[in-house]
Amino acid sequence: MASSNATRNFGFRRFTNLVREGRFRAPASGTALKLGTAVEIDASDTDRVRQATSATGMGGSGVAGQLIGVLWYEHDSQTYNDPRFGAAAGQSPVDMDWAPNARMVQVLHGAGAKVWFRNTEADTTEPGLNYPSDRAEVIMVEDLGHHGTSDLAVDDLLGWDDSNGLWGRTSITYAVLRVTSVDNTAGVCDAEFLV
Repeated sequence: MASSNATRNFGFRRFTNLVREGRFRAPASGTALKLGTAVEIDASDTDRVRQATSATGMGGSGVAGQLIGVLWYEHDSQTYNDPRFGAAAGQSPVDMDWAPNARMVQVLHGAGAKVWFRNTEADTTEPGLNYPSDRAEVIMVEDLGHHGTSDLAVDDLLGWDDSNGLWGRTSITYAVLRVTSVDNTAGVCDAEFLV
């Protein structure tokens, strides 16, 4: 992970068995996908990924014939620290929670590899920086921290909820991750890949 292995809301815990599939592009248009989003190969354009459907998982269509994993994009210094490239001096890769449309991305997977997620509330950064100080709320996992019931627990199985754009509890049929550690006060959880 050349530039960074974490954002404010998603990162890597254990690299054992982590597979980084490259040579895919993010969707050409539409809303940019959050890093940490469940993705699968776009059947209409196999050079691109798309947000996974809720039916993808251990028993869903993703594992039974398609690659499913978690989206990662490595922002380089030109994308996060140079106004000529649409960014503002003073940002770092940690501030970049999204994969730009049409750019090359990676699909992370591998049974046993571990990632972490954090739900963050809307907040402001230090005033006077060269970029907007308001940060929107980012929800990565349902019922974690300040979101929902705040009762996410160890051994809960997570699958992708494409209607809400977040990870949510599910059955083994649609699970992609298993929660291994939770701190609902801090809004952070660790989860390991099942696929």
